[in-house]
Amino acid sequence: MSKYDFIKAGNLLYWNDPDNGISSGDYKVISVPEEVHEDSIILIASRHSEAEVFASELSPIPQTRSHKEEFLKWREKQEADGSVFYNRLSDVIATEFDLEVGDMVAFTNDYGVVFGPCEILAFGKPWNGDRCVYLDSDAYWFADRPSQLTLISKRASE
Repeated sequence: MSKYDFIKAGNLLYWNDPDNGISSGDYKVISVPEEVHEDSIILIASRHSEAEVFASELSPIPQTRSHKEEFLKWREKQEADGSVFYNRLSDVIATEFDLEVGDMVAFTNDYGVVFGPCEILAFGKPWNGDRCVYLDSDAYWFADRPSQLTLISKRASE
């Protein structure tokens, strides 16, 4: 087991830019050598740039506090008022983007800032520019657009 086992293609990681933190932030890993060491070169990318960085400059993004319990209480109230929630994105819009409750995603806001990983909690009827995905975040009550999401991993099989 290596201390760099968290560096895998497709993972969302935090880059600690050694150039005074100018470009520090959340990046997706594009390519990784078969064996990763402190000085291994890793290709990472954001929506706006890509960089080749040392493995030692990358770190996992810590999980934030879960808001799932608050969401479930909020959802119960919404359902009592007639709202309907679904388990798959394809139940609410025509899409090839196969997302379902339990999948882990990264969320990119309108300003290019990436948050995550976040668990998908539910889907609702689209509104205001296809907003229909509810995430385990501090704004669990505000649906996000599928176009703002990047799949990190599919939900674990039960």
